[in-house]
Amino acid sequence: MYYIVGPVIALLVSLKYAKGLNDKHQKEYQELLAKMELVEKRNTEMDKEMLQKVMTTVLPIAKAVNKLNKEVGIR
Repeated sequence: MYYIVGPVIALLVSLKYAKGLNDKHQKEYQELLAKMELVEKRNTEMDKEMLQKVMTTVLPIAKAVNKLNKEVGIR
């Protein structure tokens, strides 16, 4: 009888422990996934802002170069 009860109890305890670890890791995974989505969203927003800043910086220079080319007669 002890040959059966001991392993069954050990099996039940190990299953409970494994389920607890699995739940803990699943929660950590969901938290990391949420953080990753937040970082991706922020990255796309920063890309858009960076493009806008570059365009506002480069556009006057491009217009000035175009005007200078017209006055010099390059185009």
